[in-house]
Amino acid sequence: MDRIACGTFLFRSRFPDLSLIDFPAFLADRLKVHQIEIFSGHFPDTSLDYCRRVRDAADRSNSKVINLQMDQPGYNLSSEDKSNREKSVQSVKKWMDRAMACGSTSLRANTGRGKRFDLETTADSFRRLAEYGASIGLKVLVENHGGHSNKAENIVAIIKAVNSSWLRSLPDFGNIQGNDEKRHSFLKKILPYADLISAKGMYFDDDMKHSPYDIGACVRLAESVGFKGIYSLEQWAPKPIEADDLSVARYLIQVILGNLS
Repeated sequence: MDRIACGTFLFRSRFPDLSLIDFPAFLADRLKVHQIEIFSGHFPDTSLDYCRRVRDAADRSNSKVINLQMDQPGYNLSSEDKSNREKSVQSVKKWMDRAMACGSTSLRANTGRGKRFDLETTADSFRRLAEYGASIGLKVLVENHGGHSNKAENIVAIIKAVNSSWLRSLPDFGNIQGNDEKRHSFLKKILPYADLISAKGMYFDDDMKHSPYDIGACVRLAESVGFKGIYSLEQWAPKPIEADDLSVARYLIQVILGNLS
């Protein structure tokens, strides 16, 4: 279980009734999971004081925040507009400070999008974030999460251009178009740089059958290339699913643990 984490996004239907302060105890009690990934949209208060309260709540449950998924507010680290890109970099830095106050060791930042992928522009943004991360002790993670990151080659190019141990990848099993062959080909390219994995499931029926892709095969692939880090439980699909969130979490835990090397 030390290789299992769970994100607040899997339990998004419970927010705001379930708060970030209550979430560590909820995970520990219901799932015996003590590593937490937080979605930026679930902060009712973005002050550093509130973030420290989240860290203290995790401590009380013998838990730890391991990553913050930053989506809010809107930002674009690939913006062709220099002023907009500067505001985006500064916005991410503020969330990096919040992640640190939560006790996290990393933050996921999106690449953003543009008319074309300009490596120099996007890499410059991530280079500045990695440098800031090195100064405060927080890694920055690039996930295949829309925009320019929909191409594995772009993620690899950014990481290689920055060339810092403070910038790594966050492979997501679900955010890939195509069949299993294309999914595995994509993952193989970014897994060597992985610091954390989003073990995402999509559609589950009442019998907990997951038809979109073989999650266990994705875990085995990650293990085969030497990944020894943490798998964070997540679920997202364009349409509502029948299975409840706790059932999904328990299924994902079983599949991950059953396929570790």
